[in-house]
Amino acid sequence: MAVLGQFKRGKSTLLNALLGMPLLPTGVVPVTAIPTFIAAGPAPELRVTGGSGEARALPVTGLDDLRVQLEALVTETGNPGNRLAISRVEVDVPAALLRGGVVLIDTPGVGSTFHHNTATADAVLPDCDACLFVVSADPPITEVEIAYLLRIKQHVARIIVVLNKIDAIEPADRPVAEDFLRGVLAEQAGLSAPIFCVSARAAVRAQADADTLAFDRSGLVELELHLGTILTREKRGLLRQAVARKAVDLIGDIVLEMELVLRSLRLPAADLEQRLDVFGRAETQFDASCKATHDLLAGDRVRTVERLEGIVQRLRADAIAAMRTELDRVLVAGGDAEQVRSALAGLAQRFFDASLGRLADQMRACIAEALSAHQERADELIGLVRRTAAELLDIPYRAPAAGEAFEERHQPGWIASGRTETVVPFKSGSLDRLLPDAVRRARLAGRLMAEAEVLVTRNVEKLRWAMLRNVDDAFRRFAADLDDRMAMALAATKGAMQAALDRRREVADRLGPEIEGRLGALRRLDEIQTALKAIMAPDDKVPHAPDR
Repeated sequence: MAVLGQFKRGKSTLLNALLGMPLLPTGVVPVTAIPTFIAAGPAPELRVTGGSGEARALPVTGLDDLRVQLEALVTETGNPGNRLAISRVEVDVPAALLRGGVVLIDTPGVGSTFHHNTATADAVLPDCDACLFVVSADPPITEVEIAYLLRIKQHVARIIVVLNKIDAIEPADRPVAEDFLRGVLAEQAGLSAPIFCVSARAAVRAQADADTLAFDRSGLVELELHLGTILTREKRGLLRQAVARKAVDLIGDIVLEMELVLRSLRLPAADLEQRLDVFGRAETQFDASCKATHDLLAGDRVRTVERLEGIVQRLRADAIAAMRTELDRVLVAGGDAEQVRSALAGLAQRFFDASLGRLADQMRACIAEALSAHQERADELIGLVRRTAAELLDIPYRAPAAGEAFEERHQPGWIASGRTETVVPFKSGSLDRLLPDAVRRARLAGRLMAEAEVLVTRNVEKLRWAMLRNVDDAFRRFAADLDDRMAMALAATKGAMQAALDRRREVADRLGPEIEGRLGALRRLDEIQTALKAIMAPDDKVPHAPDR
Protein backbone atom coordinates (compact mmCIF):
# COMPACT_ATOMS: atom_id res chain seq x y z
CA MET A 1 0.00 0.00 0.00
CA ALA A 2 1.73 3.11 -1.27
CA VAL A 3 1.26 6.68 -0.09
CA LEU A 4 1.11 8.68 -3.32
CA GLY A 5 0.54 12.29 -4.31
CA GLN A 6 2.02 15.59 -5.37
CA PHE A 7 5.04 16.92 -3.54
CA LYS A 8 4.55 18.71 -0.20
CA ARG A 9 1.17 17.17 0.56
CA GLY A 10 2.41 15.64 3.83
CA LYS A 11 2.81 12.00 2.71
CA SER A 12 5.78 11.21 4.96
CA THR A 13 4.14 12.97 7.93
CA LEU A 14 0.98 10.93 7.37
CA LEU A 15 3.01 7.72 7.36
CA ASN A 16 4.76 8.72 10.57
CA ALA A 17 1.36 9.27 12.17
CA LEU A 18 0.06 5.89 10.96
CA LEU A 19 3.22 4.13 12.19
CA GLY A 20 3.06 5.92 15.53
CA MET A 21 6.71 6.96 15.36
CA PRO A 22 8.71 9.84 13.76
CA LEU A 23 10.55 7.50 11.41
CA LEU A 24 10.54 9.17 7.98
CA PRO A 25 12.26 12.50 7.22
CA THR A 26 9.97 15.50 6.72
CA GLY A 27 10.68 19.14 5.85
CA VAL A 28 9.54 22.36 4.23
CA VAL A 29 11.07 21.49 0.83
CA PRO A 30 10.58 18.32 -1.30
CA VAL A 31 12.24 15.68 0.88
CA THR A 32 11.66 12.07 -0.18
CA ALA A 33 13.76 11.08 -3.22
CA ILE A 34 13.90 7.27 -2.94
CA PRO A 35 10.92 4.90 -2.42
CA THR A 36 10.99 3.47 1.12
CA PHE A 37 9.26 0.12 1.73
CA ILE A 38 8.22 -0.29 5.38
CA ALA A 39 7.31 -3.73 6.76
CA ALA A 40 6.78 -5.27 10.19
CA GLY A 41 9.73 -6.60 12.18
CA PRO A 42 10.60 -7.26 15.82
CA ALA A 43 13.47 -4.77 15.71
CA PRO A 44 14.56 -1.95 13.37
CA GLU A 45 16.34 -3.20 10.24
CA LEU A 46 17.55 -1.44 7.09
CA ARG A 47 18.32 -2.78 3.60
CA VAL A 48 19.43 -0.81 0.56
CA THR A 49 19.13 -1.91 -3.08
CA GLY A 50 21.48 -0.36 -5.64
CA GLY A 51 21.27 -0.05 -9.39
CA SER A 52 22.57 -3.62 -9.87
CA GLY A 53 19.54 -4.99 -8.01
CA GLU A 54 21.58 -6.45 -5.16
CA ALA A 55 20.31 -5.63 -1.65
CA ARG A 56 22.63 -5.18 1.32
CA ALA A 57 21.80 -4.82 4.99
CA LEU A 58 23.11 -1.85 6.96
CA PRO A 59 23.71 -2.08 10.72
CA VAL A 60 21.10 -0.27 12.83
CA THR A 61 21.40 0.37 16.57
CA GLY A 62 17.84 1.61 17.13
CA LEU A 63 15.04 3.83 15.82
CA ASP A 64 17.04 7.04 16.28
CA ASP A 65 19.94 5.61 14.29
CA LEU A 66 17.52 4.31 11.63
CA ARG A 67 16.02 7.80 11.29
CA VAL A 68 19.45 9.38 10.83
CA GLN A 69 20.43 6.81 8.20
CA LEU A 70 17.19 7.33 6.26
CA GLU A 71 17.89 11.07 6.23
CA ALA A 72 21.21 10.36 4.50
CA LEU A 73 19.78 7.81 2.05
CA VAL A 74 16.33 8.87 0.86
CA THR A 75 16.26 12.67 1.00
CA GLU A 76 17.28 15.27 -1.56
CA THR A 77 19.49 16.86 1.08
CA GLY A 78 21.33 13.71 2.12
CA ASN A 79 21.40 12.08 -1.33
CA PRO A 80 21.01 14.90 -3.90
CA GLY A 81 20.03 13.68 -7.36
CA ASN A 82 20.35 10.11 -6.00
CA ARG A 83 24.11 10.27 -6.46
CA LEU A 84 24.33 7.09 -4.34
CA ALA A 85 22.44 5.26 -7.14
CA ILE A 86 19.88 3.69 -4.78
CA SER A 87 16.78 2.12 -6.33
CA ARG A 88 14.90 1.33 -3.11
CA VAL A 89 15.23 1.24 0.65
CA GLU A 90 13.52 -1.37 2.84
CA VAL A 91 12.84 -0.86 6.54
CA ASP A 92 11.49 -3.21 9.21
CA VAL A 93 9.94 -1.65 12.33
CA PRO A 94 7.67 -2.86 15.16
CA ALA A 95 4.45 -1.02 14.21
CA ALA A 96 0.93 -2.28 14.96
CA LEU A 97 -0.44 -1.30 11.54
CA LEU A 98 2.06 -3.57 9.78
CA ARG A 99 1.44 -6.75 11.76
CA GLY A 100 -1.14 -8.06 9.32
CA GLY A 101 1.49 -8.36 6.62
CA VAL A 102 0.99 -5.06 4.81
CA VAL A 103 3.97 -3.19 3.37
CA LEU A 104 3.70 0.61 3.27
CA ILE A 105 5.60 2.56 0.62
CA ASP A 106 6.72 6.17 1.08
CA THR A 107 7.16 7.66 -2.40
CA PRO A 108 8.67 10.83 -3.86
CA GLY A 109 6.12 13.50 -4.66
CA VAL A 110 5.30 14.21 -8.30
CA GLY A 111 5.33 17.61 -9.93
CA SER A 112 8.28 19.12 -8.04
CA THR A 113 11.35 20.76 -9.55
CA PHE A 114 13.13 17.41 -9.12
CA HIS A 115 11.99 15.70 -12.33
CA HIS A 116 13.55 12.37 -11.41
CA ASN A 117 11.22 12.17 -8.39
CA THR A 118 8.20 11.96 -10.70
CA ALA A 119 9.84 9.14 -12.69
CA THR A 120 10.68 7.29 -9.48
CA ALA A 121 7.12 7.63 -8.16
CA ASP A 122 5.71 6.30 -11.47
CA ALA A 123 8.09 3.34 -11.36
CA VAL A 124 6.61 2.27 -7.99
CA LEU A 125 3.05 1.97 -9.37
CA PRO A 126 3.33 -1.63 -10.65
CA ASP A 127 4.30 -2.69 -7.10
CA CYS A 128 1.12 -1.22 -5.57
CA ASP A 129 -2.00 -3.21 -4.77
CA ALA A 130 -3.66 -0.29 -2.96
CA CYS A 131 -2.79 3.30 -2.19
CA LEU A 132 -3.50 6.30 -0.05
CA PHE A 133 -3.75 9.24 -2.47
CA VAL A 134 -2.90 12.36 -0.48
CA VAL A 135 -4.12 15.83 -1.40
CA SER A 136 -4.27 18.92 0.78
CA ALA A 137 -7.01 21.33 1.72
CA ASP A 138 -4.90 24.33 0.78
CA PRO A 139 -4.28 24.51 -2.12
CA PRO A 140 -7.08 22.28 -3.53
CA ILE A 141 -6.47 19.44 -5.97
CA THR A 142 -4.52 20.44 -9.12
CA GLU A 143 -4.40 19.31 -12.76
CA VAL A 144 -1.07 17.59 -12.06
CA GLU A 145 -2.72 15.55 -9.32
CA ILE A 146 -5.65 14.58 -11.54
CA ALA A 147 -3.26 13.42 -14.28
CA TYR A 148 -1.27 11.43 -11.72
CA LEU A 149 -4.46 9.89 -10.32
CA LEU A 150 -5.45 8.71 -13.80
CA ARG A 151 -2.08 6.92 -14.09
CA ILE A 152 -2.55 5.38 -10.66
CA LYS A 153 -5.98 3.99 -11.63
CA GLN A 154 -4.35 1.90 -14.36
CA HIS A 155 -2.31 -0.03 -11.82
CA VAL A 156 -3.91 0.11 -8.38
CA ALA A 157 -6.95 -1.93 -7.33
CA ARG A 158 -8.02 0.18 -4.33
CA ILE A 159 -7.61 3.95 -3.90
CA ILE A 160 -8.30 5.73 -0.60
CA VAL A 161 -8.22 9.53 -0.73
CA VAL A 162 -6.77 11.50 2.18
CA LEU A 163 -7.56 15.22 2.39
CA ASN A 164 -4.61 16.30 4.53
CA LYS A 165 -3.79 19.62 6.21
CA ILE A 166 -7.44 20.09 7.08
CA ASP A 167 -6.34 22.34 9.97
CA ALA A 168 -5.29 24.94 7.37
CA ILE A 169 -8.92 25.94 6.78
CA GLU A 170 -11.75 26.93 9.12
CA PRO A 171 -13.89 24.11 10.56
CA ALA A 172 -16.99 25.47 8.81
CA ASP A 173 -15.22 25.27 5.43
CA ARG A 174 -14.08 21.65 5.79
CA PRO A 175 -17.29 19.99 4.54
CA VAL A 176 -17.24 22.38 1.56
CA ALA A 177 -13.65 21.38 0.75
CA GLU A 178 -14.53 17.68 1.01
CA ASP A 179 -17.60 18.05 -1.25
CA PHE A 180 -15.54 20.01 -3.79
CA LEU A 181 -12.87 17.30 -3.83
CA ARG A 182 -15.47 14.54 -4.21
CA GLY A 183 -17.00 16.33 -7.18
CA VAL A 184 -13.66 16.89 -8.91
CA LEU A 185 -12.64 13.25 -8.42
CA ALA A 186 -15.91 12.02 -9.92
CA GLU A 187 -16.02 14.44 -12.86
CA GLN A 188 -12.37 14.58 -13.90
CA ALA A 189 -10.99 11.22 -12.74
CA GLY A 190 -14.09 9.02 -12.76
CA LEU A 191 -13.28 8.00 -9.19
CA SER A 192 -15.67 7.27 -6.36
CA ALA A 193 -13.50 6.58 -3.34
CA PRO A 194 -13.70 7.13 0.42
CA ILE A 195 -12.30 10.50 1.52
CA PHE A 196 -10.76 11.00 4.97
CA CYS A 197 -10.13 14.51 6.28
CA VAL A 198 -7.06 14.55 8.52
CA SER A 199 -4.28 16.70 9.89
CA ALA A 200 -1.25 14.42 9.88
CA ARG A 201 0.90 17.08 11.51
CA ALA A 202 -1.60 17.50 14.38
CA ALA A 203 -1.71 13.71 14.79
CA VAL A 204 2.09 13.47 15.08
CA ARG A 205 2.16 16.28 17.66
CA ALA A 206 -0.63 14.64 19.65
CA GLN A 207 1.24 11.33 19.66
CA ALA A 208 4.40 13.03 20.92
CA ASP A 209 2.42 14.82 23.68
CA ALA A 210 0.26 11.77 24.49
CA ASP A 211 -2.76 14.05 23.95
CA THR A 212 -5.70 11.73 23.26
CA LEU A 213 -8.22 14.49 22.61
CA ALA A 214 -5.96 16.25 20.10
CA PHE A 215 -5.32 12.93 18.34
CA ASP A 216 -9.06 12.31 18.04
CA ARG A 217 -9.54 15.79 16.55
CA SER A 218 -6.81 15.13 13.96
CA GLY A 219 -9.12 12.77 12.03
CA LEU A 220 -6.56 9.98 11.94
CA VAL A 221 -8.70 7.62 14.06
CA GLU A 222 -11.29 7.20 11.28
CA LEU A 223 -8.57 6.51 8.72
CA GLU A 224 -6.89 3.96 11.01
CA LEU A 225 -10.20 2.16 11.56
CA HIS A 226 -10.83 2.02 7.81
CA LEU A 227 -7.34 0.68 7.13
CA GLY A 228 -7.77 -1.84 9.91
CA THR A 229 -10.94 -3.11 8.27
CA ILE A 230 -9.20 -3.42 4.91
CA LEU A 231 -6.18 -5.20 6.37
CA THR A 232 -8.10 -7.62 8.57
CA ARG A 233 -11.23 -8.36 6.52
CA GLU A 234 -10.57 -7.39 2.93
CA LYS A 235 -6.88 -8.03 2.40
CA ARG A 236 -7.42 -11.29 0.53
CA GLY A 237 -10.08 -9.77 -1.71
CA LEU A 238 -7.92 -6.72 -2.34
CA LEU A 239 -5.06 -8.96 -3.40
CA ARG A 240 -7.44 -10.83 -5.72
CA GLN A 241 -8.40 -7.53 -7.35
CA ALA A 242 -4.77 -6.53 -7.85
CA VAL A 243 -3.80 -9.89 -9.36
CA ALA A 244 -6.93 -9.92 -11.54
CA ARG A 245 -6.07 -6.50 -12.95
CA LYS A 246 -2.65 -7.71 -14.10
CA ALA A 247 -3.99 -11.05 -15.36
CA VAL A 248 -6.64 -9.43 -17.56
CA ASP A 249 -3.97 -7.63 -19.59
CA LEU A 250 -1.93 -10.81 -19.97
CA ILE A 251 -4.95 -12.83 -21.08
CA GLY A 252 -5.83 -10.12 -23.60
CA ASP A 253 -2.50 -10.71 -25.34
CA ILE A 254 -3.03 -14.49 -25.27
CA VAL A 255 -6.55 -14.16 -26.70
CA LEU A 256 -5.33 -12.01 -29.59
CA GLU A 257 -2.63 -14.52 -30.48
CA MET A 258 -5.05 -17.46 -30.22
CA GLU A 259 -7.62 -15.70 -32.39
CA LEU A 260 -4.91 -15.11 -34.98
CA VAL A 261 -4.05 -18.81 -34.96
CA LEU A 262 -7.69 -19.93 -35.15
CA ARG A 263 -8.50 -17.61 -38.02
CA SER A 264 -5.34 -18.71 -39.81
CA LEU A 265 -6.19 -22.40 -39.38
CA ARG A 266 -9.64 -21.87 -40.85
CA LEU A 267 -8.49 -20.00 -43.94
CA PRO A 268 -7.57 -21.89 -47.09
CA ALA A 269 -3.81 -22.21 -47.42
CA ALA A 270 -3.69 -20.05 -50.55
CA ASP A 271 -5.73 -17.32 -48.88
CA LEU A 272 -3.52 -17.40 -45.79
CA GLU A 273 -0.37 -17.24 -47.92
CA GLN A 274 -1.76 -14.17 -49.67
CA ARG A 275 -2.50 -12.45 -46.35
CA LEU A 276 0.92 -13.35 -45.05
CA ASP A 277 2.38 -11.73 -48.16
CA VAL A 278 0.38 -8.56 -47.43
CA PHE A 279 1.63 -8.60 -43.86
CA GLY A 280 5.16 -9.08 -45.19
CA ARG A 281 4.84 -5.90 -47.23
CA ALA A 282 3.46 -4.12 -44.17
CA GLU A 283 6.42 -5.46 -42.22
CA THR A 284 8.68 -3.54 -44.57
CA GLN A 285 6.81 -0.38 -43.56
CA PHE A 286 7.12 -1.33 -39.90
CA ASP A 287 10.85 -1.71 -40.37
CA ALA A 288 11.11 1.64 -42.12
CA SER A 289 9.14 3.31 -39.32
CA CYS A 290 11.34 1.66 -36.73
CA LYS A 291 14.48 2.85 -38.53
CA ALA A 292 13.03 6.36 -38.74
CA THR A 293 12.41 6.25 -34.99
CA HIS A 294 16.02 5.18 -34.45
CA ASP A 295 17.20 8.08 -36.64
CA LEU A 296 15.10 10.56 -34.66
CA LEU A 297 16.37 8.99 -31.47
CA ALA A 298 19.95 9.45 -32.64
CA GLY A 299 19.24 13.09 -33.44
CA ASP A 300 17.80 13.69 -29.99
CA ARG A 301 20.81 11.95 -28.49
CA VAL A 302 23.09 14.41 -30.32
CA ARG A 303 21.01 17.36 -29.12
CA THR A 304 21.10 16.04 -25.57
CA VAL A 305 24.88 15.70 -25.73
CA GLU A 306 25.15 19.25 -27.11
CA ARG A 307 23.07 20.46 -24.19
CA LEU A 308 25.34 18.55 -21.82
CA GLU A 309 28.41 20.17 -23.37
CA GLY A 310 26.90 23.63 -22.92
CA ILE A 311 26.09 22.95 -19.28
CA VAL A 312 29.58 21.57 -18.68
CA GLN A 313 31.26 24.60 -20.23
CA ARG A 314 29.24 26.95 -18.03
CA LEU A 315 30.12 24.78 -15.06
CA ARG A 316 33.80 25.02 -15.94
CA ALA A 317 33.62 28.82 -16.18
CA ASP A 318 31.80 29.04 -12.84
CA ALA A 319 34.36 26.74 -11.20
CA ILE A 320 37.34 28.76 -12.48
CA ALA A 321 35.72 32.01 -11.29
CA ALA A 322 35.17 30.48 -7.84
CA MET A 323 38.78 29.25 -7.78
CA ARG A 324 40.11 32.67 -8.68
CA THR A 325 38.08 34.31 -5.92
CA GLU A 326 39.30 31.76 -3.38
CA LEU A 327 42.93 32.10 -4.51
CA ASP A 328 42.82 35.89 -4.14
CA ARG A 329 41.22 35.57 -0.72
CA VAL A 330 43.93 33.25 0.62
CA LEU A 331 46.80 35.27 -0.87
CA VAL A 332 45.44 38.55 0.49
CA ALA A 333 45.23 36.88 3.89
CA GLY A 334 48.96 36.13 3.62
CA GLY A 335 48.71 32.46 2.79
CA ASP A 336 51.59 30.62 1.12
CA ALA A 337 51.46 28.26 -1.87
CA GLU A 338 50.58 25.16 0.18
CA GLN A 339 47.78 26.95 1.97
CA VAL A 340 46.41 28.09 -1.38
CA ARG A 341 46.59 24.53 -2.76
CA SER A 342 44.79 23.18 0.29
CA ALA A 343 42.07 25.82 0.06
CA LEU A 344 41.57 25.21 -3.68
CA ALA A 345 41.39 21.42 -3.21
CA GLY A 346 38.73 21.87 -0.52
CA LEU A 347 36.79 24.31 -2.69
CA ALA A 348 36.93 21.88 -5.62
CA GLN A 349 35.45 19.13 -3.44
CA ARG A 350 32.61 21.35 -2.22
CA PHE A 351 31.94 22.90 -5.61
CA PHE A 352 31.69 19.65 -7.52
CA ASP A 353 29.76 17.89 -4.78
CA ALA A 354 27.17 20.68 -4.95
CA SER A 355 27.20 20.79 -8.76
CA LEU A 356 26.79 17.05 -9.19
CA GLY A 357 23.21 16.84 -7.98
CA ARG A 358 22.12 19.88 -10.01
CA LEU A 359 23.74 18.54 -13.17
CA ALA A 360 22.21 15.10 -12.62
CA ASP A 361 18.76 16.68 -12.27
CA GLN A 362 19.23 18.71 -15.43
CA MET A 363 20.31 15.71 -17.48
CA ARG A 364 17.58 13.43 -16.17
CA ALA A 365 14.98 16.05 -17.06
CA CYS A 366 16.56 16.53 -20.48
CA ILE A 367 16.59 12.78 -21.19
CA ALA A 368 13.01 12.33 -19.98
CA GLU A 369 11.86 15.19 -22.20
CA ALA A 370 13.67 13.78 -25.22
CA LEU A 371 12.41 10.21 -24.75
CA SER A 372 8.78 10.98 -23.93
CA ALA A 373 7.83 11.61 -27.58
CA HIS A 374 9.67 8.46 -28.66
CA GLN A 375 7.77 6.46 -26.06
CA GLU A 376 4.46 7.54 -27.59
CA ARG A 377 5.79 6.76 -31.08
CA ALA A 378 6.89 3.29 -29.95
CA ASP A 379 3.45 2.60 -28.46
CA GLU A 380 1.80 3.58 -31.74
CA LEU A 381 4.18 1.46 -33.81
CA ILE A 382 3.68 -1.65 -31.69
CA GLY A 383 -0.07 -1.14 -31.72
CA LEU A 384 0.04 -0.82 -35.53
CA VAL A 385 1.68 -4.25 -35.84
CA ARG A 386 -1.05 -5.89 -33.78
CA ARG A 387 -3.87 -3.96 -35.44
CA THR A 388 -2.60 -4.75 -38.96
CA ALA A 389 -2.55 -8.49 -38.23
CA ALA A 390 -6.03 -8.35 -36.69
CA GLU A 391 -7.50 -6.44 -39.64
CA LEU A 392 -5.88 -8.80 -42.17
CA LEU A 393 -7.57 -11.77 -40.51
CA ASP A 394 -10.89 -9.99 -39.85
CA ILE A 395 -10.77 -10.29 -36.06
CA PRO A 396 -11.44 -7.50 -33.54
CA TYR A 397 -8.40 -5.58 -32.39
CA ARG A 398 -8.11 -4.88 -28.66
CA ALA A 399 -5.63 -2.14 -27.83
CA PRO A 400 -3.35 -2.86 -24.87
CA ALA A 401 -4.14 -1.14 -21.60
CA ALA A 402 -2.74 2.39 -21.40
CA GLY A 403 0.76 2.40 -20.04
CA GLU A 404 1.30 -1.31 -20.73
CA ALA A 405 2.95 -1.12 -24.12
CA PHE A 406 6.11 0.70 -23.19
CA GLU A 407 7.46 2.31 -20.00
CA GLU A 408 10.70 4.22 -19.65
CA ARG A 409 12.35 3.20 -16.37
CA HIS A 410 15.90 4.51 -16.72
CA GLN A 411 17.42 5.64 -13.45
CA PRO A 412 21.09 6.33 -14.29
CA GLY A 413 23.50 6.43 -11.37
CA TRP A 414 25.94 9.34 -11.47
CA ILE A 415 29.41 9.30 -9.95
CA ALA A 416 29.61 10.85 -6.49
CA SER A 417 32.73 12.95 -7.08
CA GLY A 418 35.16 13.88 -9.82
CA ARG A 419 37.77 15.35 -7.54
CA THR A 420 41.42 15.24 -8.66
CA GLU A 421 43.60 15.09 -5.60
CA THR A 422 46.86 16.29 -7.16
CA VAL A 423 47.64 19.43 -9.14
CA VAL A 424 50.53 20.32 -11.40
CA PRO A 425 53.60 20.93 -9.22
CA PHE A 426 56.04 23.75 -9.81
CA LYS A 427 59.20 24.99 -8.19
CA SER A 428 60.17 28.58 -7.58
CA GLY A 429 63.41 29.39 -9.35
CA SER A 430 66.26 31.58 -8.08
CA LEU A 431 65.01 34.36 -10.38
CA ASP A 432 61.83 34.64 -8.32
CA ARG A 433 63.83 35.49 -5.19
CA LEU A 434 65.45 38.46 -6.95
CA LEU A 435 62.14 39.96 -8.09
CA PRO A 436 60.18 42.62 -6.19
CA ASP A 437 57.65 41.22 -3.75
CA ALA A 438 54.60 42.35 -5.78
CA VAL A 439 55.99 40.79 -8.98
CA ARG A 440 56.91 37.59 -7.14
CA ARG A 441 53.44 37.25 -5.67
CA ALA A 442 51.85 37.95 -9.06
CA ARG A 443 53.96 35.15 -10.61
CA LEU A 444 52.97 32.86 -7.73
CA ALA A 445 49.30 33.71 -8.24
CA GLY A 446 49.61 32.97 -11.97
CA ARG A 447 51.20 29.57 -11.36
CA LEU A 448 48.65 28.66 -8.71
CA MET A 449 45.82 29.74 -10.99
CA ALA A 450 47.25 27.50 -13.72
CA GLU A 451 47.17 24.63 -11.22
CA ALA A 452 43.58 25.55 -10.34
CA GLU A 453 42.55 25.45 -14.00
CA VAL A 454 44.08 21.98 -14.35
CA LEU A 455 42.20 20.90 -11.24
CA VAL A 456 38.93 22.27 -12.63
CA THR A 457 39.52 20.72 -16.05
CA ARG A 458 40.14 17.27 -14.58
CA ASN A 459 37.07 17.43 -12.36
CA VAL A 460 34.85 18.78 -15.13
CA GLU A 461 36.08 16.10 -17.52
CA LYS A 462 35.31 13.38 -14.97
CA LEU A 463 31.78 14.73 -14.59
CA ARG A 464 31.36 15.20 -18.33
CA TRP A 465 32.56 11.68 -19.14
CA ALA A 466 30.33 10.07 -16.52
CA MET A 467 27.29 12.06 -17.68
CA LEU A 468 28.03 11.30 -21.33
CA ARG A 469 28.16 7.57 -20.63
CA ASN A 470 24.84 7.76 -18.83
CA VAL A 471 23.23 9.72 -21.66
CA ASP A 472 24.47 7.14 -24.16
CA ASP A 473 23.27 4.32 -21.93
CA ALA A 474 19.79 5.82 -21.58
CA PHE A 475 19.32 6.22 -25.35
CA ARG A 476 20.91 2.84 -26.09
CA ARG A 477 18.60 1.06 -23.66
CA PHE A 478 15.57 2.83 -25.06
CA ALA A 479 16.49 1.78 -28.61
CA ALA A 480 17.13 -1.80 -27.51
CA ASP A 481 13.80 -1.90 -25.68
CA LEU A 482 12.04 -0.72 -28.82
CA ASP A 483 13.71 -3.43 -30.92
CA ASP A 484 12.85 -6.12 -28.38
CA ARG A 485 9.25 -4.97 -28.20
CA MET A 486 8.91 -4.93 -31.98
CA ALA A 487 10.41 -8.41 -32.24
CA MET A 488 7.92 -9.71 -29.66
CA ALA A 489 4.98 -8.07 -31.44
CA LEU A 490 6.01 -9.55 -34.80
CA ALA A 491 6.56 -12.98 -33.27
CA ALA A 492 3.08 -12.91 -31.75
CA THR A 493 1.41 -11.89 -35.03
CA LYS A 494 3.28 -12.97 -38.13
CA GLY A 495 4.73 -15.88 -36.18
CA ALA A 496 1.25 -17.10 -35.25
CA MET A 497 0.06 -16.90 -38.85
CA GLN A 498 3.17 -18.61 -40.20
CA ALA A 499 2.91 -21.39 -37.63
CA ALA A 500 -0.74 -21.94 -38.61
CA LEU A 501 0.17 -22.12 -42.30
CA ASP A 502 2.91 -24.67 -41.58
CA ARG A 503 0.42 -26.65 -39.54
CA ARG A 504 -2.11 -26.62 -42.39
CA ARG A 505 0.45 -27.98 -44.79
CA GLU A 506 1.49 -30.75 -42.42
CA VAL A 507 -1.88 -32.08 -41.24
CA ALA A 508 -4.55 -30.47 -43.37
CA ASP A 509 -6.93 -33.42 -42.89
CA ARG A 510 -6.71 -33.43 -39.09
CA LEU A 511 -7.27 -29.76 -38.27
CA GLY A 512 -10.88 -30.12 -37.13
CA PRO A 513 -10.12 -31.46 -33.64
CA GLU A 514 -7.30 -28.95 -33.17
CA ILE A 515 -9.58 -26.05 -34.11
CA GLU A 516 -12.26 -27.32 -31.73
CA GLY A 517 -9.71 -27.64 -28.98
CA ARG A 518 -8.51 -24.10 -29.51
CA LEU A 519 -12.09 -22.80 -29.64
CA GLY A 520 -12.72 -24.47 -26.30
CA ALA A 521 -9.59 -22.87 -24.86
CA LEU A 522 -10.67 -19.50 -26.21
CA ARG A 523 -14.11 -19.86 -24.61
CA ARG A 524 -12.45 -20.78 -21.33
CA LEU A 525 -10.14 -17.74 -21.57
CA ASP A 526 -13.16 -15.53 -22.15
CA GLU A 527 -14.84 -16.99 -19.05
CA ILE A 528 -11.69 -16.40 -17.01
CA GLN A 529 -11.39 -12.84 -18.27
CA THR A 530 -15.05 -12.15 -17.40
CA ALA A 531 -14.54 -13.57 -13.91
CA LEU A 532 -11.40 -11.51 -13.43
CA LYS A 533 -13.18 -8.34 -14.49
CA ALA A 534 -15.89 -9.12 -11.94
CA ILE A 535 -13.22 -9.42 -9.26
CA MET A 536 -11.80 -6.06 -10.37
CA ALA A 537 -15.18 -4.34 -9.94
CA PRO A 538 -15.82 -2.18 -6.84
CA ASP A 539 -16.92 -4.12 -3.78
CA ASP A 540 -20.27 -2.33 -3.62
CA LYS A 541 -21.22 -3.64 -7.07
CA VAL A 542 -19.98 -7.22 -6.96
CA PRO A 543 -20.36 -9.63 -4.02
CA HIS A 544 -17.19 -11.02 -2.51
CA ALA A 545 -16.11 -14.20 -4.26
CA PRO A 546 -15.36 -17.12 -1.95
CA ASP A 547 -11.70 -17.92 -1.41
CA ARG A 548 -10.48 -20.86 -3.42
